[in-house]
Amino acid sequence: MEVMRCPECGVPEQVTTGNTWLASGAMVQTANPSRRLSFIECESLKPVSDGIGDLIGMPIDRLVINITQSGTVSYIQNVTSPEIRKMAKSGELPLDVIVEALLLTATVNGFGKHEFVEVRFEGDDDDFLIMRVADPFSILLSAGILAGSCEAITERANEVTFREISPNYYEVRAFIAEHPEELMERLELKVYEDRQGDIELERCQHCGGPKALSSFAWEYGRGTIVNSWSGRRMAMIGPEVQDPVFTELERELGESIPEAVVEAQRRFAKSGSYSGEEFSNEDDVRAQLAIRGLGNLRELKRNSNGTFMRIDNAADHLMTVGTAQGIFELRTGQDSNVEWEMSDEDNLTIQITSCGN
Repeated sequence: MEVMRCPECGVPEQVTTGNTWLASGAMVQTANPSRRLSFIECESLKPVSDGIGDLIGMPIDRLVINITQSGTVSYIQNVTSPEIRKMAKSGELPLDVIVEALLLTATVNGFGKHEFVEVRFEGDDDDFLIMRVADPFSILLSAGILAGSCEAITERANEVTFREISPNYYEVRAFIAEHPEELMERLELKVYEDRQGDIELERCQHCGGPKALSSFAWEYGRGTIVNSWSGRRMAMIGPEVQDPVFTELERELGESIPEAVVEAQRRFAKSGSYSGEEFSNEDDVRAQLAIRGLGNLRELKRNSNGTFMRIDNAADHLMTVGTAQGIFELRTGQDSNVEWEMSDEDNLTIQITSCGN
């Protein structure tokens, strides 16, 4: 599998041609700017998922898989034409081409090292696909993405199972199976409507992608992306995967979910994965949010007693709130309270206040 890279910045061409970074602070699919994406630190995904389960007293693994699967169906159907899917179902498009495309996308998005094991694609109830994944960015999201990809291509409901073969090495199997339509009908991806902004990212002269992407290392043999400055692992997540997951969890499990997400991310951010000196000035915070597609920082006020932030066109806002609170506590050595508000126009305000200890 060959990954075409920009000769100047070294970033995979699929990343810079398939995605567009807007002045609004959003990152969208080039083919369909109404679909938004995020480029985020992914090491907190499992701790946050486990932390939410601990805080509410029940595991949320199956909900996370189902919600991710539904979002992936919409994503795949959005980036592939009906003609392509028809050719795949009829056999006109060779199966190895489809599998190769899945493997390439998983690699450049930082999902881990994927290996094809076995597939049956005869258009009946016995169809399945088996992959093995080493170092998945999230085994729950990986399982949901594989099932959603198969469902989008087969246009049949799919289920997914996985088992750990050895430490952090999994076998994942997607197969034809019915699932409740009520959940899938509810999980419609939010359409992004671009808004004006003043973000100006420095661009690579060759590929036109953000120049800052050159500071991230794409490790193709492992299927990982690493922030060279911080050492943290990154992933390109399909359109707004996180926010729909949390929205549906709140619908299913109650109004305590947003607070649980923020608290779990605060704990992770404070656990040693970040430093109190990160994002030390307003310009740096604005650029880092924009390169991740998380919005446009309009205002930042900080002192020893608290932090106030206003981010327009925010995405993954609960994770952003938790990270901001955790970094504040690292920087000041104080506990804190946090309040936030997300408007209907996706403008986020965060107020962090020291508890004074």
